[in-house]
Amino acid sequence: MHKQLLNEAILYFTIVPDGPILIKAGDTGADPTRPDMEFVRTWRNGQRMVYLPGPSLKGVIRSHCERIVRTIGQGRSCNPVVKGKSCVDLHQLNQEHDGDYVHAHSCFICQMFGNTLLAGRVRTADAYPLTVEEYEARYPKTKTEWDRKRLTYEERQRMIEPRTEERNGVAIDRVFGSVAVGPFQMEVVTTGEFKTKIAIRNFTIAQLGLLALALRDLKLGRVGVGFGKSRGLGHVTVTFEKLSVRYARLSEKMIEVATTIPNKLGGVALLLNNKKAKEYGYVPKDGMAFGYTSIDQDISRSLPAAMALHKDDWGEWTLTALGEQIEEVWKTCIPAWKAAIRLEGSV
Repeated sequence: MHKQLLNEAILYFTIVPDGPILIKAGDTGADPTRPDMEFVRTWRNGQRMVYLPGPSLKGVIRSHCERIVRTIGQGRSCNPVVKGKSCVDLHQLNQEHDGDYVHAHSCFICQMFGNTLLAGRVRTADAYPLTVEEYEARYPKTKTEWDRKRLTYEERQRMIEPRTEERNGVAIDRVFGSVAVGPFQMEVVTTGEFKTKIAIRNFTIAQLGLLALALRDLKLGRVGVGFGKSRGLGHVTVTFEKLSVRYARLSEKMIEVATTIPNKLGGVALLLNNKKAKEYGYVPKDGMAFGYTSIDQDISRSLPAAMALHKDDWGEWTLTALGEQIEEVWKTCIPAWKAAIRLEGSV
């Protein structure tokens, strides 16, 4: 599956803390004045800065996708952290099996995010703070005000950089109600804007629908980020900025769809021939299928009239959605997601 690039969707979005958040650094320094739990940092553009690691964001999204599937799509997600319950253990998969066999015998979640034998389709980038240029382009009124006050570049940078503060915590003994561990110090981020992107390659419409549900819940504050979510940490707000969908190559069936019904999206199953689709498990084969009962189901509902696939200057079929248009695109994918897990009713 990963030897070809048939389609790709990339979402650009911004994460803003709605209260304190903490993603702990894996190592601690020797400086006794630093907090016991430091926020993770990296070097970028010659500066030491806090950031949100891509693997941490991907873990949040994957775990919530698993939660959704286990709730309303029973049997569509394995348990990769329990020995004997993962797809690799359940189907006795190993390195000798071909990629299509491993894919066909992996659950819906593993097909999206991967397992020890299968690379994932979803890739999340690190979330870095906005630069001065990016901030001024996003907030032109603020730039005008800064220009009026004649602020230097360094002053503008200090005004937008994420703010950190230290908080104290203790662990309470569940029996005696006294302090079991602590007090200890935590370094949390309380303000700032972090930009990132998430990409899914060779996606089916159902997978795009499930990813949309997880990102929707992240935007609505139903999903926390980082350490201490049960302590009130981890609340964030999300702003979706741009969704870009492209097709490197269209099958004859997809070309027919794109030309006769230009405001629909097609998934990777629709881009493969029937033989390949069966090998990858998109249609029933030997009682094993975690995709569709028919390849023709791998297509979205109609998009808004103002949106349609079109050829760009490079000859690729593309679609670009901005702001509120993004959720309109996602909503057209939900019926395919329901069909893929044989779900009746609404999500």
